[in-house]
Amino acid sequence: MKNMRIVVNGYGGADVLEAVREPLPAPGPGEVRVKVESAGVALADIMRREGVYPGSPIPPFTPGYDAVGIVDAVGENVTRFVPGDMAAVLFNGVGGYSAYVCAREEELIRVPDRVDSAEAAAALLNYVTAYQMLHRFAKLGRASAFLSTAQAEG
Repeated sequence: MKNMRIVVNGYGGADVLEAVREPLPAPGPGEVRVKVESAGVALADIMRREGVYPGSPIPPFTPGYDAVGIVDAVGENVTRFVPGDMAAVLFNGVGGYSAYVCAREEELIRVPDRVDSAEAAAALLNYVTAYQMLHRFAKLGRASAFLSTAQAEG
């Protein structure tokens, strides 16, 4: 079995993307391999491909902040996941555009069976970004305090 991933070979437009076939990665100790069903696509991915995002990786690299799929293999000492579980992983900006990804067990989040993989992938980076904007930058307190103030003013 082979893995396929997208590689950015140099900064630029979509023409710098290349699909690469390679051996399937094996999960190491404490790692989980996920067969990706859905991966997020973010403006930051495009900006990294163009080399304009602060701290853009130097090519070649595989873009992708997040991926969701089915666990198909686990390494030694993995206790929280078994093959067949749906899981999500949020990377540090690289790695998600792959057919299979390996990540440390603690980097994965279990996704309930009733949640669609595309919906889960759409929520990962977007949720984290919105949360950080509200709590780190806007310094928004408890929602109830915010709603009480809005109702009093409105």
